[in-house]
Amino acid sequence: MERYRVTGMSCAACQSHVEKAVRAVPGVASCAVSLLTNSMQVEGTASEGDIVRAVKDAGYGAAPQGGAAAESAAPEEDALQDRETPELLRRLLWSLAVLLPLMYLSLGHMRWGFPIPLFLENGVCMGIMQLILSSVVLFMNRKFFTGGFGAFLHRSTNMDTLVALGSSASFLYSLTALFAMASEMGKGNGAAVESLLMNHLWFETAAMIPCLITFGKTLESYSKGRTTDALKSLMKGRRPRSLSRI
Repeated sequence: MERYRVTGMSCAACQSHVEKAVRAVPGVASCAVSLLTNSMQVEGTASEGDIVRAVKDAGYGAAPQGGAAAESAAPEEDALQDRETPELLRRLLWSLAVLLPLMYLSLGHMRWGFPIPLFLENGVCMGIMQLILSSVVLFMNRKFFTGGFGAFLHRSTNMDTLVALGSSASFLYSLTALFAMASEMGKGNGAAVESLLMNHLWFETAAMIPCLITFGKTLESYSKGRTTDALKSLMKGRRPRSLSRI
């Protein structure tokens, strides 16, 4: 039985796609993919190169768990190491730090009249600032787009595909409205600019979608980390804290 490290999985659909791709490789007798540990166990006569290539063709990454990992006294414990939660938490905090000013501009000022710098009172300048802030948030959460559209290009879908489609639709619609605002301003039509600004800019929605999903994935990863901590304690022969209270 060969063990592999699999990267790029974000949901149960990803796990299913990887298993289906590897089982189609000639010589593979069985394949079991774990989303919890981002690992895969394969039995059969297929070569490592064919298995890794099948996973990559499906839109994910894979590497044999050989070398130092195989010589380690506890490779299973290494596979259970929680590396995802700290990364997600950092991404969430930075995303919120940019999202809050964006929400202040789009809702605080536009809906409730909160004060803003004078240069942002121009409708097009306001739209451009929202464009910049939302672009920063989307860039920090680009994994949703690379994973979602990457799966789509490989003729499959996952949760990231839905996030990417929803956020992209809102962003592109708002970008089109921003170009229309610039055109109307060139014509001196201030009323049309104000209408477009108030009713057709949804940059904050484009940024909020990946932020909310990142928040949910952070909670999910934290819960998964608690589970893996309990498993590591059991592997070491200790009673997990969550069980010792029962």
